[in-house]
Amino acid sequence: MGRHTKPNRPADEGDATGADPPENGRRWIKLIGLVPLPLFPMLALVMAVGVVSYAFSTQQISLNFAGGAPSEPHTGSSQVSERGQGDRASRGAERADGLVVAFRVASRTETGYRATATVTNRGTEPVAKWALAFRIKNSKIVSFSGATVVRTGTTGFVRSRPGAPALAPGRSVRVVFVGTGTPRGPYYCILNRLRCTRV
Repeated sequence: MGRHTKPNRPADEGDATGADPPENGRRWIKLIGLVPLPLFPMLALVMAVGVVSYAFSTQQISLNFAGGAPSEPHTGSSQVSERGQGDRASRGAERADGLVVAFRVASRTETGYRATATVTNRGTEPVAKWALAFRIKNSKIVSFSGATVVRTGTTGFVRSRPGAPALAPGRSVRVVFVGTGTPRGPYYCILNRLRCTRV
């Protein structure tokens, strides 16, 4: 009889394992084949940095939606209710108690400044006690004199001394403080639980 011939394999028939590699797999194999062997460690490093950067960015986004980093802890009871950084010190707004505060720079140094915060009663009734908290951008309050110090640092926080007489109408009390950085007006200021009226 004639020679036995092997039947032709159809063009779409798979290999001995049963299937051709998928199209995407072929592309990756071709791309990896183009990379010289000494560059493999560098390629792996770039991919690892990309994964870490992506994970860090998603963590930052989740922190922002969660309200950001925790605010400074509130210590002790006081007359000052510390609010968010969005509360700005206002100028000229009327207050029921008539209290106003003036911030003035007394002197400057290479690393900071010395300034005063003067609380004045422009109302018609005496104010038994007062408490003042403020923040100045890119500055830390190092020390105070002229009042009871509650806190120094990013937030300066002072109040009237125990046993001090009430702040009578037309009278003032001056607090001296030392800060680091460039002197400027506070972006956050609370006086007796209300936003400061600055003059």
